[in-house]
Amino acid sequence: MRSYDSASQKRRAGPCAPQPAGPGELRRAPLFAGVDEATLSRLSADARIESLQDGDSLFHQGAVVTDLAFVLSGYVKLLRLSSSGRQTLIGIRSNGEMIGEAPTDANEIHTLSAEAVGATRALKLPAARFARLLKESPSLCAAVMQDSKESIARLVGEVESLKSQNADQRLAHFLLGLCPPGEDRCRFRLPYDKRLIAARLGVKQETLSRAFAKLRAHGVRTETRNVHVESVLHLADQCDRLGRPPRLSLGRRKIETQCDAA
Repeated sequence: MRSYDSASQKRRAGPCAPQPAGPGELRRAPLFAGVDEATLSRLSADARIESLQDGDSLFHQGAVVTDLAFVLSGYVKLLRLSSSGRQTLIGIRSNGEMIGEAPTDANEIHTLSAEAVGATRALKLPAARFARLLKESPSLCAAVMQDSKESIARLVGEVESLKSQNADQRLAHFLLGLCPPGEDRCRFRLPYDKRLIAARLGVKQETLSRAFAKLRAHGVRTETRNVHVESVLHLADQCDRLGRPPRLSLGRRKIETQCDAA
């Protein structure tokens, strides 16, 4: 995961006044899909929805956890600050996903910072209430355990990608994940700028630019943040091949064979 110099260090206006949230808004988060109605009703007390602009902070690394937050719309980036003052992008959360980790006790500390990417709406629940209900509600406890398993599986997938895929493959898989389901030829808009995409994929910006250029041969065209894919099936088929070394020409292969024999 590459260091990411966030523009968020500039002073920004705070988020808009929050709005109350009910059980229906909580149901939009996959974590609460299987939670019983009584627990959901108690969780929704004092729950609120905040509208944020690009760069608005949800919480800071090292601060006491006061809320549990979810993305209702938009994107939120998770950042880790090193002792040298460099920020590293840890992940990006989108619709319905939890931002950070579920609190299990009082006075827990945030291990990451979270900032909005573009216009974003976030659902916030009081951390103390959530931690208390976590001990009282079997359905909520089971939901958090399942969410933790899924988070670990996602992290394993990201580590595997960083260790086993080159930049071209990572970009191809990223773009495939954005293609509308059921369409072979499609157009879509990148969810955030290419600098943030590079940080998410763990590559330099110039490496990302070269990867985009290579994908042109496989039917991927870009205009700023607009992307056109000629064939989703073809791009998916090429993913493994993008990781193979280029085949030697016949003449070069003969020369190298002769050198090996000598």
